[in-house]
Amino acid sequence: MATSNDITMGQGDLPETSQESEPFTVEENIHQLNAIDKSIAQLMSQTATALNALTTPASSASPSNGDNSVIDATAQKEAFKSATDSFLTTLHSIDVRMKRQIMALEEAGIVNLSNTPRQGPNGATKASLQPNGVGTVGNLDVGWLNSRSTRVERDMEAELWQEAKEFLQKEEKGTHS
Repeated sequence: MATSNDITMGQGDLPETSQESEPFTVEENIHQLNAIDKSIAQLMSQTATALNALTTPASSASPSNGDNSVIDATAQKEAFKSATDSFLTTLHSIDVRMKRQIMALEEAGIVNLSNTPRQGPNGATKASLQPNGVGTVGNLDVGWLNSRSTRVERDMEAELWQEAKEFLQKEEKGTHS
């Protein structure tokens, strides 16, 4: 299912030579990211539609209108199938466009996701100081380093205790007045 943001290519749109196409500009990449963001909002809407198709309507109707509360299972299945198909199509579209954005980041040299290790002059593997997109810089795992420090946790706890102390002092002054 194509959306209005998808670019379709016909047979006449293919380049005649084996030249690489021009990379997207920063503006075009931002527009594509904005379109991805809108598609993610569509995913939430499609999820809600699918879940609503599976739920039974609330029986707030009077007992005399019992025939209106009969659930049409076929219509529910069709609505669920339609919403699920739309969800999966949109999810695939987001996946493809996100991969394009990641490739653009690699082309721009912002991230390096290649698994080929760099070789030093003596043939030993040389650590890269470029972030690889999965939380490591060089041979250091930033997440592992952050998990070994309790400084942030201790500072946050001290701030919370100070706020609690100030709150209790204000309350104490308010009750004695």
